[in-house]
Amino acid sequence: MQPTSRRCNGPHFYSLGNLIHRIATLILTSLAASLSIDPANCEENADNRSVPNIVLILADDLGWADLGCYGNTYHQTPSLDRLAAQGMRFTDAYAASSVCSPTRSSIMSGKYPARNDLTIWLGGHSPANARLLDPPFATELALEEVTIAEALQAAGYATASVGKWHLGGEPFYPEHQGFDLNVAGTSAGSPAGGYFLPNKMNLPGAKQGEYLTDRLTDEALGFIDAHPREPFFLYLPYHVVHTPIQGKKELIALYEKRMKPGQKNTNAAYAAMVHTLDENVGRITAKLDELRLADRTAVFFFSDNGGYHRVTSNAPLRAGKGYSYEGGHREPLIVRLPGRVEAGSVCSTPVVSVDFYPTILELAGAPGDPRHNAALDGVSIVPLLDGTGVPQRDAIYWHYPHYSPQGGTPSGAIRLGDFKLIEFFEDGHLDLYNLAEDIGEATDLVDAMPEMAQRLHGMLVAWRKRVDAKMPSPNPNAGKKPPPRRVPEVVPTREFPGFDVLTDVALTRSGEGYLVASSSTGLALIEPDEPLGPTATFRLRLTPRAQFPANGFLAFGDTPNDEELVKCGLFIGGNYAAIYEGPYPSDDVAKLAMPLRSEGAYDLTVRVDLAGGTVEMSVGHHRVAKKLSRKIDAIRCYGYAVITTKSEFTAIEATPFSPR
Repeated sequence: MQPTSRRCNGPHFYSLGNLIHRIATLILTSLAASLSIDPANCEENADNRSVPNIVLILADDLGWADLGCYGNTYHQTPSLDRLAAQGMRFTDAYAASSVCSPTRSSIMSGKYPARNDLTIWLGGHSPANARLLDPPFATELALEEVTIAEALQAAGYATASVGKWHLGGEPFYPEHQGFDLNVAGTSAGSPAGGYFLPNKMNLPGAKQGEYLTDRLTDEALGFIDAHPREPFFLYLPYHVVHTPIQGKKELIALYEKRMKPGQKNTNAAYAAMVHTLDENVGRITAKLDELRLADRTAVFFFSDNGGYHRVTSNAPLRAGKGYSYEGGHREPLIVRLPGRVEAGSVCSTPVVSVDFYPTILELAGAPGDPRHNAALDGVSIVPLLDGTGVPQRDAIYWHYPHYSPQGGTPSGAIRLGDFKLIEFFEDGHLDLYNLAEDIGEATDLVDAMPEMAQRLHGMLVAWRKRVDAKMPSPNPNAGKKPPPRRVPEVVPTREFPGFDVLTDVALTRSGEGYLVASSSTGLALIEPDEPLGPTATFRLRLTPRAQFPANGFLAFGDTPNDEELVKCGLFIGGNYAAIYEGPYPSDDVAKLAMPLRSEGAYDLTVRVDLAGGTVEMSVGHHRVAKKLSRKIDAIRCYGYAVITTKSEFTAIEATPFSPR
């Protein structure tokens, strides 16, 4: 069957199956009304069609041009091509961000990343000597957000998240955000230890050499098998094709043989990962067929951001992951729901990842939370799927006020109709493109169409104000040469009056208090005669030494083990305050961007509420807070921590406080 192409801008004739289902629904509804029966329950008892299952498959870093059904002739994707032939393929679908965590938050919440300040991939920050500083940003998807899983769970759905989460550490894991089942969902942004099991993700029963994507599918199939008669929501965010680029050897060999001179895709290992992704999507759809669930299951396939341009080609789109050009956030989107979505249809109406939330709620007949729904940025695309109309919205917006490792700079963008404007925050310059005529964004129209550029820029600025989008600020360390990466080897201090635990640290007295230096991670801890708690306030001053990559932290906990200690302090060179747990680096970190100078002195106040499980640190008028991932019953040690640096501290003042 040839695809049916349409712009989705008006009603069209329904397919025969669609028409039959609608007539059957009207008959059931009329009969139920005459018998005083709830029509939803009547239809559900017949075949549960009124409450469809939802399967949302999310690839990681997959580019718009990576699939056969989107024109790729090197990658073999028969399962996804078949899915597109059975459903609707979108040509102008967008992620809400060009990097992963913000888009994932937009899917879970239905809100633009700028609205909840989750604008950067978690664990990331801009370079220390960049022109602009990161604005404040969230370090997890807040528990106060009513996720799509929580909304569906309240409507009677069984829910599972199988795969990458990357929306905060414990206690912000999927099981606390509406999912009955969480498999492999942690704070990690890439597979810890690689794709071949066993790795650091500690999946139980892992077989030597088993591929992570295959194992996640096994877990997802088990969930589907366990819920054949009740509605379920399966969120299946695969890690592929995120780095590390590790494909199966036999598939790499296959794609090495498929290479031809002049082709745009030349990475056989990446192609092997795409191949495995496609195979596993096929396993999911085959299971739905096996259990006769396909006709009442809505399947969505999407990716979280554009392809990484160093491992794949996004052509004809410009750039890729981390950029505000089309290659950074235009994605493949396929939706299949037999009897409702016309097979082989193609839609070119722009949609964006915040639309998943209201769309899935409408398909499921789930009311959601009224207060949360009032703040949604997405619109339901059910009219597009049904062919009954086009959702009404003013424009699609992006806000990425950070630098990306891929080369993107702080920027924002807006698409209105065929026109797209990008604002670059370093110097404020604007680019304007007509995507209908210039999908590769090669011709800037700002000078040719100044009124259009002014109109779109005004809309973008007004939108940022409406959602309280945080903007970057000038960096006082811009352009400065970064300090040496490590301090010279130090001779560890074995004993020092007043300190009970000294680990890889050189400790000496100074005019302010103590000089603390380490060539690795150094700890100088005090074990008080009586444990502190349930509340405590710590006050100290940190003075960095300019010739080193300065940092310094208050460390505390119920054990002197570095794996368990909480650290609160400053990364001077990184221009941010941080609270994190365990050793550095940590995926579970609360950050606050702020201007910091190596020649400054900084007063830190740390308030700990063990009963509430919270820590708050103040540095002047700047504040950052974190929810602890584990229960600490009492503070039995506290002191200083430094990482490959030398810093000066005053003595620590420790007192109780009354929580607000």
